Amino acid sequence: MMIFSLKRRFSKWLAPALAAAMFLGTPAGAQTLTIAVATAPTSMDPLFQQLNSNHELALHVYDTLVMLDESMKVKPGLAQRWQPLADPTLWEFKLRRDVKFHDGSPFTAHDVLFSYRRAMNVPGAPSTYSRALVGVDLDKSRVVDDYTLQVATKGPYPLLPRFLSGIPIVSRTLGAAVTSREFNDGSKAFGTGPYKFERYVPADRVSFVANPAYWGTKPHWQRVVFRVVTSGPTRVAALLSGDADVIASVPPADVPTLERNPNVTVTCGPSTRVIYWAMDVTREQAQHITAKDGKPIANPLRDLRVRQALSMAIDRAGMVRTVMNSMAIATNQFASEGFDGYNPAIAIPENDVARARRLLAEAGYPNGFKMTIHATNDRYVNDSQQAQAVAQMLARIGVEVTVELQPVANYFNKARAKEFTFAMVGFAMVTGETSSVVTPALLANSVNNYGGWKNDRFEAAFQRAMTTVAPAEHVRLLQEATAIAMADVPIIPTHTQVACWAGRTGLKIATAADENTFADAFTRK
Repeated sequence: MMIFSLKRRFSKWLAPALAAAMFLGTPAGAQTLTIAVATAPTSMDPLFQQLNSNHELALHVYDTLVMLDESMKVKPGLAQRWQPLADPTLWEFKLRRDVKFHDGSPFTAHDVLFSYRRAMNVPGAPSTYSRALVGVDLDKSRVVDDYTLQVATKGPYPLLPRFLSGIPIVSRTLGAAVTSREFNDGSKAFGTGPYKFERYVPADRVSFVANPAYWGTKPHWQRVVFRVVTSGPTRVAALLSGDADVIASVPPADVPTLERNPNVTVTCGPSTRVIYWAMDVTREQAQHITAKDGKPIANPLRDLRVRQALSMAIDRAGMVRTVMNSMAIATNQFASEGFDGYNPAIAIPENDVARARRLLAEAGYPNGFKMTIHATNDRYVNDSQQAQAVAQMLARIGVEVTVELQPVANYFNKARAKEFTFAMVGFAMVTGETSSVVTPALLANSVNNYGGWKNDRFEAAFQRAMTTVAPAEHVRLLQEATAIAMADVPIIPTHTQVACWAGRTGLKIATAADENTFADAFTRK
């Protein structure tokens, strides 16, 4: 019942026309907006690492070829129009004229192709935007003229515009030798976006100033300061004291109190970010699993019955109700209801401790085993509390869990190196449909497939979906691929996040399903 109530409570935010709430009064320092965010960026290089904490800041300085609106539908960006050509593996993009980078150099199709090539291999990058270009053939892509770009694909690729919407465009004048250090100090941090880079203090703050020559809607603020405040209670205190005008990632436990404050309004909406647990399903002996007496054992996660038992032991509804303060939606798949790829036939496993114990016994683990699980403590809403709750739930079926919490800074590097056995992960559907999460999380050749799972039936269904032009058939195949995957339990999704922002008086705020915090989503009354 709580789940349905939550869906009713937030369903209105799926309509962009209703995705705003009015605040009363006038904000202090109206020309400057100070926003407190929970996670520090790892670089000002917009192509260094595909993390929300990086991307939301990059979108102030840099534009993308195609953009997404509030309902995650494609709209023109630096490209005014686009179309597939007679050859189904070739798309043509017509670009805006008279757009300039912040250093005064003109924007052309050469910059776009340079950006896509750089995105595949950024020096020293822990991860890149390459997964957005997995279907693109850059060798065959070409600049027709300064304002016409032809992008070649390796096969029919109907989702190309959606995937290109996530790649920031940098200037080709940067050259091949530019490093992230030069972005961080501002010497190379120029794009075509609504704001110009001002200053970056790692783990502390980033500031931008308005770009009055912006080609699109003029920036609302003269100056924007993003402060990194990893502690939820400290972010709330910063809002209440006036040290911040807006805070992102409002702690669920603080929402009721803030809602009662006449000087604060909280705006929430369902996000496309799914939280799940990735499992090592390939190694014969997992790094972080032993028998109860500490002796090595074969990796139990390779057995489907064990994975089913763990999934069954996790009380998703209880997680939403107690850990997330009902500010989340329980799930067992990637897509939220209302987004392409959501499969209504995929049920959330019943929380059945007795049956889970029987499955463990059938798999040869009647007494359970010991396992260390890993999670971030500064990335997702209540991430450390979630990990502790999962540990308690697994203990009920005989799995003795040790929780190791780590800051996000190096967490995903370790995950890609397969250093974790059972690890918390969160991915947002940055393109508004399932494939943008399935691609990194489950494809066999993805560096973000942290458990190493591979299934030929799934891969075949997913690849058919990605090359199917008919929208209805594309969605059907995504649903089919998702059903194949979730039947094998390679991961354990628990919930999709509900994203909340809180602001001081005198502002109105629009929510974002991708959870990005963008300064111009907050405007004066």
